[in-house]
Amino acid sequence: MAQLVHDVFKPGCVGRVLEELRGVLGGVTWRRLGGLNSRGIMTQVVHDVLNPGCVGRVLEELRGVLGGVTWRRLGGLLSGGVLCRLLWSQYGILLKRRLPYWSMGWPILGHTPGILSMTIEGWADKFMQGKPPAVLANYLFTNTVIVSYQLYSQHIHSMELDGKLGSEFPPSFSKLLGTSSVLTLPGGKGHQHHKRLRTKLLHSLAPKPCLEVLPEMSIEVRKMLDKLAEDTARNGFASFEALGSNLAAKVSTLQITAGLSKDLQARVEDLVDIVVSGLFSVPVNLGRFSAFGRALAARRELQGIVTQLLKKPILDKRNILADLAKVTEGGEAFTTEEILDTIITLLLAGKLTTSDALPNLFVNLSQQPDWAAKVAQESLEFTSIESDSAALRVVLESLRIVPPVGAYRRVDKEKAIDLGEHGQIPAG
Repeated sequence: MAQLVHDVFKPGCVGRVLEELRGVLGGVTWRRLGGLNSRGIMTQVVHDVLNPGCVGRVLEELRGVLGGVTWRRLGGLLSGGVLCRLLWSQYGILLKRRLPYWSMGWPILGHTPGILSMTIEGWADKFMQGKPPAVLANYLFTNTVIVSYQLYSQHIHSMELDGKLGSEFPPSFSKLLGTSSVLTLPGGKGHQHHKRLRTKLLHSLAPKPCLEVLPEMSIEVRKMLDKLAEDTARNGFASFEALGSNLAAKVSTLQITAGLSKDLQARVEDLVDIVVSGLFSVPVNLGRFSAFGRALAARRELQGIVTQLLKKPILDKRNILADLAKVTEGGEAFTTEEILDTIITLLLAGKLTTSDALPNLFVNLSQQPDWAAKVAQESLEFTSIESDSAALRVVLESLRIVPPVGAYRRVDKEKAIDLGEHGQIPAG
């Protein structure tokens, strides 16, 4: 880069090029310009500038300037420009006034490696220990101010209820979830699109439709428990992570893949896994050569599957696609785009939350043998998901202690959010 700048801007070279251009434009006076109409001005300037002798001399000088520019130098220039852009996007915010306490992590990567080695909630809990209730940090390639719930309640909650805040996700999340996802749309007062989607979605996922897939859910849970017992008998221990993630994928897709062939169900689960891996990747689309590119391709394939399902004259009654695509007491029919973004949101959210909640549930049961015994004595027959039971109490308490989604992102794109003595969050 330094060599290229030196070559282009060295005084002798610049002087010769400017001298040639001065000769071209020297005869163009304000008087001449004033005496010409717009068409005449264009004709005169084009004639002077494109004079063959002048063009030849200017090109000759430029050829001397650019003669030393090689592909290697050009590649270094482009790489340097990209690097500077990435560093500015991370550290440029530090020029703002009244920022909260900040910790930007590694250059470019920020705190992303810590999140990938844990969960985002686990990383945030550890990261915020000993720090003020508002901290500016960089993770997942975006700058974010992390605030405690108490500070949120004092300064931000009322703004959200009034519909002044929008959802804000890393670029990879927004592209993969879609513009009509209830997670990415702004909510609160005045945001009817979000309200319409949310109302109909809650109707489609009411307790009764969920109970209809309970038999299949029980089969999948039994398969996982049997596999754990088998691995323990063979190895003396069993690893839950892979089995729990697989169970989460199967259970979270039941109301969407109901009635599909086993092969197609398995394909949907695989595609969801690919999209999930792309959520936490660098948002660079290199096709199959990058995690984000593979995730975008998987999303397109999911779109094709959903589109084909909507064309079926009769869908399995347990499949919520049919309910979303028609007018019901829950609201108007979704458009095809809304259905696709909603289905992808449900698949991803269901898998991520369930896979995070299951390990904590099992740990809590192992630490509370008296409650485990109460759960074991209860019938496996459910007549209502919300009926009081030992199992429901254990699940709710486990979710209270360690919520699978312990944080969410909001943004005010128009003005800064004042946090009192803890500074302010810049607009956007």
